[in-house]
Amino acid sequence: MKIVVGCDDLRKKWPLDKKDLQILAALDEMGGNASAQEIGDKCAKYQNIEGLKDESRTEDKIPARTVRYRLSMLMERGILLPSFIQVDERKVGFAEGVLVLQESGKKSEDLERLINDIPIFYWYVSTHGKHDGYLVHTVYDLKHPNLIHDLCKVMIEKGFIEDYSFFDIVDFASKKIDFTRYNPSGEWSMDWDDWIKKIAKNLDCEIESPFSLSLEHEEIEYDGIDIEILRHLLNNSDTSMSTLAILTGIPIAKIRDRVQKLRDGKAIKGYERAYGFSGDILWFSCIMDISDSVGGILTSIHELPFPAAILMENESKYCIRLGLTTSDLKRFLEGFKLIRRHLNSYSIQFHLPDKTETKYQSIFDLFDKTTNQWKMPLKEYIGIIENHAKSIS
Repeated sequence: MKIVVGCDDLRKKWPLDKKDLQILAALDEMGGNASAQEIGDKCAKYQNIEGLKDESRTEDKIPARTVRYRLSMLMERGILLPSFIQVDERKVGFAEGVLVLQESGKKSEDLERLINDIPIFYWYVSTHGKHDGYLVHTVYDLKHPNLIHDLCKVMIEKGFIEDYSFFDIVDFASKKIDFTRYNPSGEWSMDWDDWIKKIAKNLDCEIESPFSLSLEHEEIEYDGIDIEILRHLLNNSDTSMSTLAILTGIPIAKIRDRVQKLRDGKAIKGYERAYGFSGDILWFSCIMDISDSVGGILTSIHELPFPAAILMENESKYCIRLGLTTSDLKRFLEGFKLIRRHLNSYSIQFHLPDKTETKYQSIFDLFDKTTNQWKMPLKEYIGIIENHAKSIS
């Protein structure tokens, strides 16, 4: 898994014209590994980009050479970032979760240094909400499901945190961005009044969730070579089969078989593109325990044009992650009042803007090829906590 950690409004980049938006819309729909030809053909679907409907009609398709040039310019400008693979960790023996830590009386920087030193904590951000402290993405070995909770108990005992909550990610999906509702002036076309009306309709009828999420994630057969392949593809999803063969020392035919096995077994869920947006955006995670109308609530989130991540713990517990301007956030919360009536409980954690680089790829270094097992030793991590506590006592 690689969660979207920051995706803001484009207005502080260079302006985008109609072809740019057509290409971005087609690319986001088709996934990160679509070819220039495929993207150009799909652009015919996106003639009526918001704010440009009165422009003279362009050709139905955009030539592949134009797509390649435009993509290179979007990457050069920092709007389009490299593609990446989405990994279903449970298929290869470990799981991921969102850990929210409530700071104690110790200095915030002491807790931050501790987070940085624990290998299974691979990304974090300062947060305010139900808990004030840090929101952390972490992993654990499926053979030791209590690892995170045992670790947090020691962090409480040593005075680094007062409390915590843990959201266990069983499945996830990235919501597509609706570029047809974005215009070159750098604004989303969003009718919030209409969205709020749609929420009421969605909640009043039985609707299936628009997100393909599942509680079933049976492990596939894998070994150290498979984990190494995933590590290299996470580092660069465009790594060729020949390069993988050189890096792993495995014949190219066997590399192709292994990559296909990872795809067929859904360990590789797919390819996504990331976007380097900028602007006055506030990101937040909203964890909901839904009492009824799960499909209606998730459909309402899906109807928003903005990028979002949807995380699932079970059939009733979800986490949505969105980035909105302050004015959009105000209107979103107005609509959320309708959703709240269908929740057993909820909590919102706001992400502060100081983002850290993800160390997700480094998680795959924790696999022991000699034993074919994940090496996530609780005792070692407890030792790290104890050493930190001694150093500041």
